[in-house]
Amino acid sequence: MTDLFELLYDCKPLSLFSRDKEEGSLAHAYALFGDDAFAMEWILRRMARIAVCEKGGCGECSACKALEGGVHPDVKFFDGALAVKDVEEIVEDCGKFSVEGGLKIYVVFSLDKTGLPAQNKLLKTVEEPPEGVLFLFGVLKSSAVAETLRSRCKKLYYAGADTQRLEDFLERQYGEGARRVAEYAGGNIARALKFAADGDFAVEADNIVSLLGSMQKSSGVPAEAAKLIQDKDHVLRYLDILEIVLDMIGKYKRGSVNGAGGIALIAEGFNYASLADAEYLINDCRRRLESNCAPSAVLDTLLFGILEVKYKCR
Repeated sequence: MTDLFELLYDCKPLSLFSRDKEEGSLAHAYALFGDDAFAMEWILRRMARIAVCEKGGCGECSACKALEGGVHPDVKFFDGALAVKDVEEIVEDCGKFSVEGGLKIYVVFSLDKTGLPAQNKLLKTVEEPPEGVLFLFGVLKSSAVAETLRSRCKKLYYAGADTQRLEDFLERQYGEGARRVAEYAGGNIARALKFAADGDFAVEADNIVSLLGSMQKSSGVPAEAAKLIQDKDHVLRYLDILEIVLDMIGKYKRGSVNGAGGIALIAEGFNYASLADAEYLINDCRRRLESNCAPSAVLDTLLFGILEVKYKCR
């Protein structure tokens, strides 16, 4: 996994977790909430290192090296959904003695992928774990995790990487042109890395922003559609970029990004209800493409739908 130390070494979740470790007040379970699976996996792995290391994650001791090598006997990582059988094995393992004499740590990168039956099976152990057991959960979709399970965890929130740091990081990795990607990433490292190597992303995102701002009447839809490539792959790409732009508008309205890339200029045309309607529209267009609807027809549906969303927002 890419080392994100320069971007995340002092992020709030890590700072809070490190403080708990230093003060000897580690909770028995932590839930890390955010929307960037890539960054959150790095943070959770770092939390595990801090927990097992007597020096708080030095990276040089035998415990840190064993963890980095994936051979620490008391730390187990789970990527993907947990089945009831998996939870039963975790519960059984919790009752065994620690090999190294320290904490037994269970890291679940995406707890929200786990179904409710398995979550319910895990609940009692998380609620009353054996001494020396620590659970670290990543949560991308809070609504997919039972409130009873969430309430048993100490909650940490990851809001995204610092934009300036991310711009500098991308420029070193991909060149100066990649800085524009950071404006649309909103601190989301996974998103930034996905599009940084794509020379057309920033241009197409700018075009989408311009389209959202300029479309006023249905009579203009054919002309706007004619500017776009009308094959399935490109329409799917437009939907992905539009979803990113809408996410940025929502973050701008909540005050968590600065509105760069033209986001501030078009944000007034959307409220939270219209953003939700637009998200539904995007998913509907994806379903139409999967059902082999003509890409040109899906584009028309998308553009007319955006106009309707904007009209309702007036």
